[in-house]
Amino acid sequence: MSIGAYLSCDENRLNRNMAVAFAFAVGKGGGSPARMTHSSRLILAQAQVDEGWKPVTAPSGHSMLFKGYISNRNALRAALQAPEADDATLYALGWALWGDAIDLRAIGEFATILAHPTDPILRLVRSPISAPPLHFWQDKDRLIAASTPQAIFATGEVTREVDEQKIADSLYLNYREGTRGWFRGVTRIATGSRVILTPTAIKTEDFYDVCNVTDVRFANDRDYLEAADALMREAIRAVLDGFSNPAVSLSGGYDSQAVAAYALRERPGRPLLGFTSVPEPGWDGRVADHRFGDEGPYAQALAKMYPDLKLELVDAANLGFDHKLRELFEAGSIAPRNGVNLTWIHQIHATAKARGADVLLTGSKGNATFSFAGNGAIPNWLATGQWRRLAREIRLGGALSGAPRRFVSQAFMPLMPDAVWRKIAAFRRITLPDKFENWCPMTRQYADDMQVEMRARSMDFDATYRPKTTTKDWRAAVFGNGANEGGDILQGFEMIHGLPVRDPTAYRPLVEFCMGIPDDQFLRNGKQRWLAKRLLKDKIPKEVLQERRRGVQAADWHLRIGRQKDKLIEELDWLMEDPKIAKRIDLASLKQALIDFPTETPIGTPQAHRLQLALTRGLTTARFIRYVEGRNDF
Repeated sequence: MSIGAYLSCDENRLNRNMAVAFAFAVGKGGGSPARMTHSSRLILAQAQVDEGWKPVTAPSGHSMLFKGYISNRNALRAALQAPEADDATLYALGWALWGDAIDLRAIGEFATILAHPTDPILRLVRSPISAPPLHFWQDKDRLIAASTPQAIFATGEVTREVDEQKIADSLYLNYREGTRGWFRGVTRIATGSRVILTPTAIKTEDFYDVCNVTDVRFANDRDYLEAADALMREAIRAVLDGFSNPAVSLSGGYDSQAVAAYALRERPGRPLLGFTSVPEPGWDGRVADHRFGDEGPYAQALAKMYPDLKLELVDAANLGFDHKLRELFEAGSIAPRNGVNLTWIHQIHATAKARGADVLLTGSKGNATFSFAGNGAIPNWLATGQWRRLAREIRLGGALSGAPRRFVSQAFMPLMPDAVWRKIAAFRRITLPDKFENWCPMTRQYADDMQVEMRARSMDFDATYRPKTTTKDWRAAVFGNGANEGGDILQGFEMIHGLPVRDPTAYRPLVEFCMGIPDDQFLRNGKQRWLAKRLLKDKIPKEVLQERRRGVQAADWHLRIGRQKDKLIEELDWLMEDPKIAKRIDLASLKQALIDFPTETPIGTPQAHRLQLALTRGLTTARFIRYVEGRNDF
């Protein structure tokens, strides 16, 4: 349900032809044409609504567009005495009564546009933590805001050009600048932000910080467990409200298994569709010793516990990393970062839709919420003088003989300044891989020209992934680096497949609870994910709870890329003739990696990262640039 508003600062400037073009772009890819209303100064458009649609009007006369959903709609209906109101109306009524406070009183994932009834002013908001995307263009003549930048360009008044700095930062995996979108001059609103837009000013307020939450303290461990259980059940009920045939994207890990188990328990006797990505036939089975590549047996174990779980294994056979890549460019207006994972994600969405699912559940934020491992707790205990807790975890974190080494690596080293940390790492013969020979596909010269390393440091983005020194820092990095990209890419998947996605682990009360409770609820007596282990006991299979290895997504990447090898070499040769692409991306090294393509899956080597990560990321970015520039030749 994309939304868009065009507000002209000049009366009698707009016409129906422009309104139709704008509405068409708002609805493009959404499965149905967008409806629109327009006057001589304002166009409002919304996709996937019935004929005769009109925008919600607030009591103040403001016209409002709403995208997303409100989880606590029943509570708001009661507070606003509006028992039949939909989410858009609830937001408008809440804004009229409470003003800006509605942005926190409404719990959910949403983006809103409010147009002033007489003046050229737009109020734009994205909800905290996770939200649908919202982009805007502003100059003295016009204010344009829309879910997708494509609607902004459809006016014919804004030139579509890639943002060079965004391209460079993304190749370095730095997504910390949440307001920087993929197009020059088009700004993206960050999650938890509010923007007042006029022809002469942009007033931005970051009204939410996930790290600035109230501490939660209970009398005993059981109270924390019971509260977490209640919030998980509440989150499941909230995201399933209004849906009748849910599905879950199911892995072999804690997070999605917990989502599935809670959904099944909240809907006893009713089926839940489950879809698990598995390697396609022909995969050689090679993964690192501490990993597993086939998550099918773990999903099947859950299905044995819950007969109502209707499980289907999805192998996405014969599809490459670039499956539906162009469609994602069009729907999401982004260059996605992990091409090798897109294939199975697309196939799960497509299969769930084909089986009649009306919503797809995920557990994407689980490792930063209920199943958090306690990363950052140990150095923080050292820094804050919590000696007893520190000593207990160091002593119980492994063999007693290894305690001194654990103290240095887990407690002491994360607190050291970067220069000292690197010297200690060198003394301990810890080799830090060269990013530009490993996972980063950009040329060194382009990285220097665009100052990507300096910018990363200024944004506290560490491409070496040094351990964080507090648990909040670790989780803030998870929520911060890529959270805004997530809105665009999720919108792209929803538009392509026509299937809404909900993540109960991103439910704000659950997130805030997990951010506020003591660190030793997550790390206790050497056991990481202690809260999740207690919470999920007897709810998911023992083999999942006891598995110390981590699952590998797209474990069959070697097979898939190997099938495309010759065509990809041809494409790289062809791209070398494009000086703009060759300036940005080290095409020669990517080609050499394909020429030296191994006969079996390489494990944890620079060659593996060059093929699995750098190659797919570099080609995805190159294709996106050419797509934006109108060179539709792949």
